[in-house]
Amino acid sequence: MNIIGTLCLLGLATAQTITDLTSCITKENNLKMECNFNPAASASPPPMCKFTQGNKIVGSTDRAEEQDATYRHRANVTIKASVCELYLTGLSDNAQDFKCTIKQTEMKDKTARVVRKEIPTCSAALSILLQKGTGLFFIFMTLPLLSELI
Repeated sequence: MNIIGTLCLLGLATAQTITDLTSCITKENNLKMECNFNPAASASPPPMCKFTQGNKIVGSTDRAEEQDATYRHRANVTIKASVCELYLTGLSDNAQDFKCTIKQTEMKDKTARVVRKEIPTCSAALSILLQKGTGLFFIFMTLPLLSELI
């Protein structure tokens, strides 16, 4: 019984998952989206990611995926370690749904609604806080400094 439970937990611990999908507006007034994920335990095949809006491919790291003409010179998608990033110029003021799909050993996706007026501005502090584990480290490091000021 314990062996079966351990195998199930091990399977969950090594499963490919999307952990977070965030967006912000850059200083150049463009949309930046970060799709954070836990890659599959095996390094092969390497993960690929794409962002879509409905049936339109906004951008992809898979060269076999054809980018929709609407986004051809406006969107760029890159993948670094366990973060897939989308940069998009000319974001509409209307609410839009963007879906991030990660494909490695299986396909996982997550959708986020983007409303231009409600998106925060990108900042170095925001980027630090959004990354795994560093938010707590940042808080613990600044508490002594804040107590000195008070």
